[in-house]
Amino acid sequence: MVMATRRKKYRKRNTYYFRHRRRLILEMYRKYCQRYKDYFRYQLRKTLHLGTRNDFIRFHIPSYGRFPNLKVLNLKLHLTLPNCVFLNRLFRSCPLLEDLYMDSTFVDNFDQTFRFCIPTLRLLQLKLNADEFHSCRHKEFIINTPNLVSLSITGPSLSCFRIHDIPPNLIQANLSIGKSSYVHDFQVSKDEASRVMEALKGVRYAVDLTLPFGTTSALSYCFDDGDDFPTFPCLRDLQLGIDYYFGWKLLPYFLENSPLLRWISLNRESESKYTTAMAEGKHKEADDTYGWKPPKQVPECLMDKLKEIEVRNLWRRKAEGEVVKYLLENGKTLAKMKISFEEDGISDEIDEDTIENFPRASESMILKISD
Repeated sequence: MVMATRRKKYRKRNTYYFRHRRRLILEMYRKYCQRYKDYFRYQLRKTLHLGTRNDFIRFHIPSYGRFPNLKVLNLKLHLTLPNCVFLNRLFRSCPLLEDLYMDSTFVDNFDQTFRFCIPTLRLLQLKLNADEFHSCRHKEFIINTPNLVSLSITGPSLSCFRIHDIPPNLIQANLSIGKSSYVHDFQVSKDEASRVMEALKGVRYAVDLTLPFGTTSALSYCFDDGDDFPTFPCLRDLQLGIDYYFGWKLLPYFLENSPLLRWISLNRESESKYTTAMAEGKHKEADDTYGWKPPKQVPECLMDKLKEIEVRNLWRRKAEGEVVKYLLENGKTLAKMKISFEEDGISDEIDEDTIENFPRASESMILKISD
C-alpha cells in the first residue's frame, strides 16, 4: 500500500515535470520561430531583393545560418551601424552567391569594415552614395573574391578598397571612385587619393577597364613621375577620363604598361568647368602641355596591337594636337581614329585641317572628325 502510494506520487510529479518541460520547449520553439521567421522565409531562395532606400529589411540570422541556394543578392539600404553588422553576417552565410548588387547611402560617420570574402562570387556592383564627402572616407571594403569576372565600384568619396587575389579571369572593371571637384579643391590628401591607386592595382588583370574623371583626377594627384605604375598584362579595352586640371598625365603610363591594348577611348572633361574654376580663383592655370609628356620609347601596343582610338570633347588646344599627333605618328596598326570637338569650346588653336595634315604611321587608317 505504501509502495503504491509512493509510485502514484512519483508518477504525478513526473507528469508535472514533463508537462512543464514540454511547455518550456514549445515556448522556446515559438520564440525561435518568431525571431528567425524571415530567415526561414528567405532561406531557400535563389534570388533575394532586400529593402529600398527608406525601408531596409534587416532580420536575424542564426549562428549556423546558411542560404544554400542563394545566387543573386540585391541590396538597397541606408548604411547604419546595425545594418553593417547584419550585412557582414549575411555575406558569410551565402556559400554559393554569384551576383551581388549593393546600392547604399551612408548616413552615419563611423568606422566600419565590410568583407566580401565569397569564393563563388562572379559579379560585384557597389554603388555608394553619401550626403557629405566625409561620411564615406572612414569605410573600408575588403574584396577577396578569386573567381570574380565583373567589378563595378561607384562612389564620390574616397573609401578604402582593398582588392585581393583577383585572378586573370577578371573581364570587366569599372572604378568610379572619387569626384574631381573634391581633388581640385584640395579636400583630400595625397594619402587619401592613393587609396584609388591601391584599388587600381587590385584590378590590374582586367581585360576591359573604365576610369572616369573623378578616378583619374585622384590617380593623377597621388602619382608622381618615378613612382611604380601597375602593369596591365591582359588589358585590351580602356576608357579613360581626361580631367580638366591634370589632363593627359596618366595616358603615357597606360600606353607603356598595357602591351595588349587594342582599343582606347579618351573622354576630355568639359572646358567650361575649367574656365569657371579659373574665374572663381579656385585653381592656378594649368601648364601648356596639360600633363602630356610623350613616352621615351614608342609603347609596344602602338606598334603591334592598337586598332582603334576614340577621342571625345577636345578643347581645340595646341597640347591636344600634340597628343593626337603622337598617336597618329606612332600607331602602326591603327585601323580607325574618331575625334570629336566640344560643342561649346572657346579655343581655336587647332581645327580639323590641322589634324588631317598630321603624318600617319598607318596608311590604311580611317580618320573621322566631327564637331
